[in-house]
Order: sequence, then structure tokens, then C-alpha cells
Amino acid sequence: MSGSDYGWVFFAFLALMVWGIWGFMSRLVAASIGWREMTVLASIGSVSSMILFAVLVRPSLSYPLDTLILAFIVGVLGFMGAPLLYASLERNPSSIVIVATSLYPIVTIILSALFLREAPTAKQAMGIVLALAALVLISSES
Repeated sequence: MSGSDYGWVFFAFLALMVWGIWGFMSRLVAASIGWREMTVLASIGSVSSMILFAVLVRPSLSYPLDTLILAFIVGVLGFMGAPLLYASLERNPSSIVIVATSLYPIVTIILSALFLREAPTAKQAMGIVLALAALVLISSES
């Protein structure tokens, strides 16, 4: 990989930081006001941010209908995870909930292997095993 191939790392690091702060703050708020209220208020924040983003970036939306429908479904699935996460955060420590839900790439890897024929490498398979082991260690009482 050349140096330019690492341009994604900066954005990935920023996403990691933003989502880390988001997970911490979500626990604080969900434990205080409840997951239903948290879902509504956080969604208002998301929609407001999306509108600002659309105004600033001015994305082209001239794509085939099937692509637009899939993008819409992605948005619905992304939203559906939020109330489930907030309900879990209302009842459990964020140190466990966020770690457990952050393992969602395992589902992505499995689906990609089944439907896109993207077989995980031996290293990736070992990463999955270690990630699951980490979840067990982090969530155990002692």
C-alpha cells in the first residue's frame, strides 16, 4: 500500500472518536430520560444534521430507482438500530452495550460471504474469534 492509500485512516479515526463520544453521551441521556424519548430527540438531531449536510454538500440524487430504494432501506435499518440500542443502554452499562453492538461487522462479514462471495481471510476469521472473546471478557462480572 502506498502512503496515499491511508487517506481513509484520518476519517475512520474521526468517526471512531465521534461515535465513542456518542456512545458515552447516549448512555447518560438514555438512563435519564428513557429510550423512547431518547430516540425521538436524537432523531431530531439527526434530521437537523442531515438537512445541514444536504444544504452544504448538495448531493446528486439522480440514480436508478432500485439504488434509491436500497439507500432508503439502509436509512431505515440504521434508524431501527437506534431505539434498540437506547433501550439496551437504559438498562445496561455502556461499557458492555457499546462493545456488544460494535461487533455488528461480524454480521456484515457473514452476509458478504454468503451473498457477495467475499470470503474472510484467516486473519479476519481470527479477528472475529478474538472480538467475540473480548466481548465475553469485557461483559463478565469478574
